[in-house]
Amino acid sequence: MRSDRDQESLLLALTDVQREAALWNEGAMMLLAGPGSGKTRVLTARIARLFKAEPSAKWRILALTFTTRAADEMRQRVEELVPECVERMFAGTFHSFACEVLRQSGSHVGVRTDFKIYSSLEDRLLLLSEALMRADLDIGEPLDRALPVLDGLRDRLAGPDDCLRYFSDENRGKRFASAYDAYMRHLQAENALDFPAIIYMAYRLFTSFPVIADRYRRTYRFTSLDEFQDTNHAQYSFVRAFTGNDYKNLFVVADDDQVIYQWNGASPQRLQQFVTDYDPSILQMPTNFRCPSDVVLMANGLVSHNLLRTPGKNPLVAGKAEAHDIESVRLLRFESDDEEAAGVAADLAQKRVQNAGDVAIIARTKNLLVKVQGELAVLGIASQISQRRDSFASVPYQWLHCCLKIANRRTDPREFAAFVEAGNVLLDLKLEADDLVELARSAHGDFLRAWASEAQPLSAFAKKAVDILRTELVDRNDFRKFVRGLTELFAQPEWTLVETQPSFEEDQRAWRDLFTEISGQVGRLAPLDTFLQELDLRSKEPPMKTGVVPLLTIHGSKGNEFPHVYLMGLAEDVLPSFQSKKAGDRSPQMEEERRNCFVAITRCKDTLTLSYARVYNGWAKAPSRFLREMAIM
Repeated sequence: MRSDRDQESLLLALTDVQREAALWNEGAMMLLAGPGSGKTRVLTARIARLFKAEPSAKWRILALTFTTRAADEMRQRVEELVPECVERMFAGTFHSFACEVLRQSGSHVGVRTDFKIYSSLEDRLLLLSEALMRADLDIGEPLDRALPVLDGLRDRLAGPDDCLRYFSDENRGKRFASAYDAYMRHLQAENALDFPAIIYMAYRLFTSFPVIADRYRRTYRFTSLDEFQDTNHAQYSFVRAFTGNDYKNLFVVADDDQVIYQWNGASPQRLQQFVTDYDPSILQMPTNFRCPSDVVLMANGLVSHNLLRTPGKNPLVAGKAEAHDIESVRLLRFESDDEEAAGVAADLAQKRVQNAGDVAIIARTKNLLVKVQGELAVLGIASQISQRRDSFASVPYQWLHCCLKIANRRTDPREFAAFVEAGNVLLDLKLEADDLVELARSAHGDFLRAWASEAQPLSAFAKKAVDILRTELVDRNDFRKFVRGLTELFAQPEWTLVETQPSFEEDQRAWRDLFTEISGQVGRLAPLDTFLQELDLRSKEPPMKTGVVPLLTIHGSKGNEFPHVYLMGLAEDVLPSFQSKKAGDRSPQMEEERRNCFVAITRCKDTLTLSYARVYNGWAKAPSRFLREMAIM
């Protein structure tokens, strides 16, 4: 079989240490894999090999990642090697796996299968407001400041009954404990979860009902965790609750030099915690096959100034054959941040690359990216700032999303109000949600059917949209045919309303990818509630267009690689940030800023261009200390 040959070729193509990792069988393993070391190939080869060894077995493999993109890529690679076994693998994020657990067994902790996920801040603040109002509570603080406190308590896995120890002010603690309890009860009454509640409730399920965790341990014989260094307390505790004390088939891939999510609870010390809890074998993959040797030396020099590193960890080793006629590293100096943006744009314009997508511009924050995007536009160069979107931006796709949500919950006033509002804008209607709710309750109780009976649009397009909804959603309840019909209608060039929506094309590309990815994750026969849960977990950010320059924050660049990389803003108070400087030269915050720089420079495959200015926002700044630590100035 072709897949057998592919798998054998993959193993033969690995280095000795990569092959040793891919051939690992039973027991705990921590693979210390630096940037560009081929960890994805190793993970894929190992999973495919384990499946191939027992192709008819019933056990499954759990592969946890930190991004849906990484999970989708891994699933695709495994499918190419062992297509007959890919259904035996769950590849997804921590939140996706927790949702899967709650769908199957959440009723034990009060979560029904068709739970809804609230991801937007606006929705969550409204829920908190409603919860406090119904409980007749006054938390004594603005809700936008109170909600992060509740999120922090759940990240610590503290419940309403045991959260007082986290407050120095007892009275404030009691107010928050009551508010926390009211908020969680309101979520349960709505059969809903927000992001922090997903891991929290799955953890509660495993710890309160160990027999359920044991069932998952017997199902998933092998577990792998990618980017393990990014786990926070809740995620790691969820894994501990899943594995218990006896399950050891845990294969984690980590790099403490790439911990850049301390603000979300990640810590370089998580690796030592894993060593203490699981006593794993440790294997190092320090060879970098991505970056030029000069960049590898710079990266080693940079992180050598950090103290919070795994003892005995080997420095990176350059493993890439290089063209000696290419200047791999450059440093550009400018007078101001405006001149830096213009200078970087002009320099990029002079590069002779066939695809603009081969050149990425990275910065610590979005502000510099906005400046350089404007300068690129002046030069006629298309670019796109990459950033997470929790919702669709165009009215057509907002309405499509609303259609699916009300079809899933046909008597939900909140969902119905959003659906009616979006429909009024898109289809030029003047319907009132309250009137339709009253009509439905006096008849069949179905809000969606009431809307379909009253919607009388004028335009030919709008009539087609309503007809598709009536036929496929109201009558047949076939959401896939509805989606197919509506997206085909959206694609018709004569629909001038759509063409005036500036974000429509982006949403169109995002929806196309999301629908394909989710179908691959949960299967093409999964019910609507499962599809919506996965949709709400994922960013609605459109895929990067071909021939467009990607503009990325450092956090957004993680997991990517580009032939040519620009890193802007290498000045004190920018990179490193003012907050890290204020915390101190030896602070954890400064060490994380150093790791931010490490991650950014190791995205490049061929060339790296660093830049800084003397003045930012009117304030004079010194060149970044990281330039000296990388021995570039």
